[in-house]
Amino acid sequence: MSKEIDRELSSEEETKSARHGQAPMEMELLAPAGSFEAFKAAVENGADAVYLGGQSFNARANAANFSIDELRKVVQYAHEREAMVYVTVNILIADREFPELYDYLYDLYDIGVDALILQDIGVAELIQSVLPEMERHASTQMTINTTWGVRHAEKLGFQRVVFAREVTAEEMKKISATTPLDIEVFVHGALCICYSGQCLMSSYIGGRSGNRGRCAQPCRLTYQLMNEDKTDLLAEANLGNHLLSPRDLNFVEEIRNLQECGVYSLKVEGRMKRPEYVATVIRVYRRALDQVLSEEDNKSVGSGVTEEEKTELLQIFNRDFSQGYFHGHPGAELMSYARPNNRGIRLGRITKNTGNQLEIKLEAFLRAGDGIEIWTSRGREGITVGKVWQGKNEIEVGNPGEIVQIDFVGKSHPGDRVFKTHDELLMDKARQSFQEGKEQRKRPLKMRLAGTIGEVLTLEVEDRHKRIKVNSSIPAQQAMKRPLTQEYAFQQLGRLGTTPFWLEELEFEVEDGVMLPVSELNEMRRLAVEGLLQSAHTHERVTRGVYRQRLKDWKDRLQSEHEMLQAEQGRSNKQQRISQHKEYAYRDLGLAAAKNLTVAVSDLEGVKAALIAGARRIAMGGERWRSRKGMSLEDLRTSVRLCREQGADCLLRLPRILNEEQSTWWQDNLKKIKEWKDRPSIMVSNLGELEMLKSLDSDWPFEVDYTVNLFNEAAIAHFLRLGAQGVTLSTELEHSQIERLARWPNTELFVFGDLEMMVSEYCPVGATLGGKKGSKCSVPCVKEPHCLRDRLKYDFPIETDLDCRMHLYNVKRLNLYKELGAIAKMGVQRIRLQLDRATPVQIRDTIRVFLEGWERALDGERISEEQAEKVSAYLEDRFPEGFTKGHYFRGVL
Repeated sequence: MSKEIDRELSSEEETKSARHGQAPMEMELLAPAGSFEAFKAAVENGADAVYLGGQSFNARANAANFSIDELRKVVQYAHEREAMVYVTVNILIADREFPELYDYLYDLYDIGVDALILQDIGVAELIQSVLPEMERHASTQMTINTTWGVRHAEKLGFQRVVFAREVTAEEMKKISATTPLDIEVFVHGALCICYSGQCLMSSYIGGRSGNRGRCAQPCRLTYQLMNEDKTDLLAEANLGNHLLSPRDLNFVEEIRNLQECGVYSLKVEGRMKRPEYVATVIRVYRRALDQVLSEEDNKSVGSGVTEEEKTELLQIFNRDFSQGYFHGHPGAELMSYARPNNRGIRLGRITKNTGNQLEIKLEAFLRAGDGIEIWTSRGREGITVGKVWQGKNEIEVGNPGEIVQIDFVGKSHPGDRVFKTHDELLMDKARQSFQEGKEQRKRPLKMRLAGTIGEVLTLEVEDRHKRIKVNSSIPAQQAMKRPLTQEYAFQQLGRLGTTPFWLEELEFEVEDGVMLPVSELNEMRRLAVEGLLQSAHTHERVTRGVYRQRLKDWKDRLQSEHEMLQAEQGRSNKQQRISQHKEYAYRDLGLAAAKNLTVAVSDLEGVKAALIAGARRIAMGGERWRSRKGMSLEDLRTSVRLCREQGADCLLRLPRILNEEQSTWWQDNLKKIKEWKDRPSIMVSNLGELEMLKSLDSDWPFEVDYTVNLFNEAAIAHFLRLGAQGVTLSTELEHSQIERLARWPNTELFVFGDLEMMVSEYCPVGATLGGKKGSKCSVPCVKEPHCLRDRLKYDFPIETDLDCRMHLYNVKRLNLYKELGAIAKMGVQRIRLQLDRATPVQIRDTIRVFLEGWERALDGERISEEQAEKVSAYLEDRFPEGFTKGHYFRGVL
């Protein structure tokens, strides 16, 4: 039996390339999946694409996730139903993990995964070099929120950017108009309070890093807002204590607006959620999206969402809903202060408690099997409803407005509120949608059966993309009793079972009186379906041998760059020592220590204190705190002059986060600084700032701060290749990882100072104390210091910057003084003192002890226990909150 395949229409790759760079006429609905059931729920309810993680290298390590064999099954299932599969490789990856990563990446390519979602700059650079055929999406963990950041993603070879959740509608529209990349935004589900990729709270507190897929969600715990006197400022406010717990996103009625903003992909959060959640949310969004996309033809206006569907979204899971920052800063409206978990929907109020039965006046439907939560004065109590009664009669469903009784043993009072947190009918409806053997995600087939007596019959089958032609293995015969009819042929050929097809139309051009055995018809159908599936979703082949050669070339290039940079650094150091010896009175080693110790300060007073203490490398600026004067352009100019007079190197640190408007403000200021005869080098804190700087002067000396999450050699090489004169390593690295990265020139290690855990557009001080909703914030942050106190009575300091962002700090400061000798032996060339929140006295005294210690370390002297204890006591007098060694020994999971 012969089979021919005739491919029609555009290939997948042609479709993608046609899409990139154009305002989207269509939009993609992107669903999460943490298990195979959730994946099926997504596909069967209308997802255009599903994102999921393998068992390694993904930011939801606690989900079930998928082995390579399971991923192969997933990709086949999705592609047969014209859905795409994106795999998350969206964590920071250590050098020791790269060998495993090499094989994993090729396996993902080989099984036909449609795209990878990436966070790590080093991994992005690797794939661009060795497997550019693989589509890549820049994860929201890369903290891309500006035109400049998107531009850097373009240069890294990304085809899509997942915006930071803080990007507004206005910013989306502006950015999308300037880039050929697809724009993806989160539209439903949990919302992080911190900029993704910048949250280190779980990492610093418990060693479970969000950047490594292990976030323990400390933001969902309870906190108290305290002032300098340790008074709970919200004790009487009755807000609730979940001060860092945001509501969930819900954009189901914003799809038209998102389309007008140039958004292509609508991403639903929830890889940790159960399949029923995925099924329900995707079903509702599919209908709403289809309604919006059909408006081009029928000119109707509306969200396409019924009140019942809105209730279903609430019922399946909500912490109350928000549109985040889409329409501007929401303030307290962003937050779910009262509780960090599912609220469900309001069921009604208790009217009577007889001791073994509750009487409830209903505001929503109630059935046996539903889960409810009773909010009493003592707390909340959850139960599963057994039976529902009206008087003495057991009923199937209680309707809104009715009074019903349920069995309940416990304390409650009339007036207590009751919420329905589990709707068994909704869950059953969701389960039915992805039940095994009842799959509904099918595409139509058109068939043509033709032939005459004495010749083989020909079956032509086509779907939207391909055409298959199959011949019978034997000639048709003259029927003696039952000739083949169109009705019978349709019946047999339409038996497509669990395949992703259904027979829409059969063109019957068979001579009257033809007979063909039913087994022949079935075999022709089987071969045709097989041909359609085999020809689906082909992609350009890169053999494993070619891939291995590319890997070898990439590794050789990395090694060559490393050796070249080391040689250049050696020559530079030699020349610098000769110059310093002639110019300065104190010995070379002391100067080397001073020149390789960076002091980060935030204002002119800090610069002066640092210079007096002997600092000869100062990084100034950074965040502009409301709690202090900050640094004007004139202050900066004065600081640069003072540094030059003292023979000190100086850098201008840019803020950790800049939005589109703030980038413009900084760009204007950098244009002015550019014209100075004596201008500082720049320390960039994110990818967008680097692109902005390059646009002003491609030769402007720059360094890269630790906030860019430099976690491996490939990431370091990327920035050095772009001209960086130095890089500061991630604060999540442990000592053995640091030792490997210290081989690269001009690497800097954070050894002392404030550990910033979180940066957020949300300010708990302004949101709770700044005045009524709609009024201008009274700026209570400038009146006194504030902190968040956790359940263990630890106080985490809050700083607010001039752009009203919250910066949350660890209770204890990092202090690696005792480890300076080991750090020097590793080959680390520079160390950093982060003193941008310190007083001039603290700055002065800290620099003095670290300059002495670093000089000894560079000279090979061991710091004795006695000396270390003495310095610790000295520093504790100045920083009574205490110290931590951070991740230096423990690393992160």
